[in-house]
This record gives sequence, structure tokens and C-alpha cells, in this order.
Amino acid sequence: MNRGYLTIAARRSKFLEMAVDMALSLREYTEYPIGLAADKFIADLAKTKYRSVFDHITLLPLRFCKGRALKYGAAEASPFEETIFVDADCIVLGPLDGLFAALDTNDLAMVGERLTFGDDTRHHGFSTSALIRRFRLESYLKTNSGLFCFRRSKAMEILEDCLECYLKEVRPQLKYSTLLGRWLGDEIAFGIVGGRKEVGTLRKPDPMYWPPEFDTLNLNAPEKPLLHMIWPPKKEVFEELMSATTSRRCEAAVSGNAELHWREEVRSMRRKIWRGTVLGRLMGGGGPKA
Repeated sequence: MNRGYLTIAARRSKFLEMAVDMALSLREYTEYPIGLAADKFIADLAKTKYRSVFDHITLLPLRFCKGRALKYGAAEASPFEETIFVDADCIVLGPLDGLFAALDTNDLAMVGERLTFGDDTRHHGFSTSALIRRFRLESYLKTNSGLFCFRRSKAMEILEDCLECYLKEVRPQLKYSTLLGRWLGDEIAFGIVGGRKEVGTLRKPDPMYWPPEFDTLNLNAPEKPLLHMIWPPKKEVFEELMSATTSRRCEAAVSGNAELHWREEVRSMRRKIWRGTVLGRLMGGGGPKA
């Protein structure tokens, strides 16, 4: 079976460094090949510095390299027919191979849940019911795009629809929402197209830690196989992660500072949380929710 894992890095070398650490953590739990999709700058850098880390290095088509559209190019850039995509800013804590089973019944399956108009909740600051009404949807896929799996030949069309939705609907119609503290990432178009196309979801419980679960994370006995660094871990947990990341690089004879990019990322998260809290108070609401 032509199967493997894929991650993406583009624009800045720090994303390549994070992709290296993700791939080294993934190697502990799978024998499937690991691919990197990148723009030309990062692909050339990866071939020079980290050729031993990735089994395949492919170029992302240019049309996916603008804005937040990178992940919509995952299917076209994947060297595998059946692919599990793992974001570069993740650390793998356990086996993920079982997720391939989702492709028995889905061409694309994502973390999350499909919501109807009556299931109103928040997604990156947006009301999901308001998004359903605005884009005339039957349902909306509230997802985290840090992990998904797909059948390449079928998913290319769906992800192309995501790119078109992002460029022609989401950005033009919602661009001023960022002034209200909302975030226009790739997941809004994933949610819209996911509702239109009835994209599948991965089996519950979600294989990824959500921010409210970060405080209970025990690296000696993780309850979930994937930590997506979308929220600052507790200090002692973060230091454990850095120690393990450094050790993996040493064991694999891979150069580079394993901590610098992750510490920068956590500092950036804390600043965003602080800004979101201040903005929430000024607008009479709460700050960002974990």
C-alpha cells in the first residue's frame, strides 16, 4: 500500500526546524515513510541540512504558497496515495498509524465535528451559526487542521475547493473581522467546504490534545498520541519536551538548536493570549478560552 506521512514547512527556517523535530518524534512510532512538502527555499535547505530526516521532499505548487493556503496543497504535494498529514508544530507522543483506517470510508477525514445551525459555538472568534447562515451551509466542520488523513486522488478536488473558498469567499468577506480579534486561518475554509462536501471526521476521542487538556498532560503516560503546540504547556512539561527533542536530535546525529524555535513559538503564543485577553476585556467579554 502506498502510504506515508506528510508535513509542510515554508517561508521561514523555523518551520523546517519544527518539522524536523516532529518527524523525529514520529519516527519512534511508525515505519511508514515521512515526506516534507515545502517551498523552494525550504526544500533546498532541507536537502542540504536534513536529507536523512525525510524520505521524500516535494515542492508545494506556488498557488498554495500565499496567505494561509499551504495545507490546501497537501494532496497535490504528497508522494503517497494514502497520507496522514501532521503539522510541523506538533510532537508525536504515540502511534498514529491506526488513523489510516478512516480512509476505508472517507476520502478526507479531519479532527473535529460537524455542526448544524443549532449547535452554535465559537471557532477562531466566529460564531459557527453565523458562518452557516452567511455561507448558506447545512453544516460547518469545526476542525483543527494540524492532523488529517486523505486519499490523494480524491482529496485533491476537495482541497482545491478549499483554496478557492479561502481566496474568493473567506478572505474577501471576513477580512475586517481580524480587527475584532478573530483569526482568518485555513480552518475557516476547511470548515465551510467540509460542511458542503460532508468531509469525514476522525473517530472520537480526538487523537489530539486540546488546550483545556494541556494542564493534565503527563508525558510519561500520555492519553493521546499527538500534542499540537497551539497553547503553552506547563513550564515543567515544556522543559521535558525540550529535553526529549534534544535527545532525539543527538541520537539521530541531526544538527541544529532543538529548543530555540520552540521557545520562540511559546513566547509568541503567550503574547497572543495576553493581547486577546486585553482585547476581550476592552470589548466587554472574556479573554481567549483554552
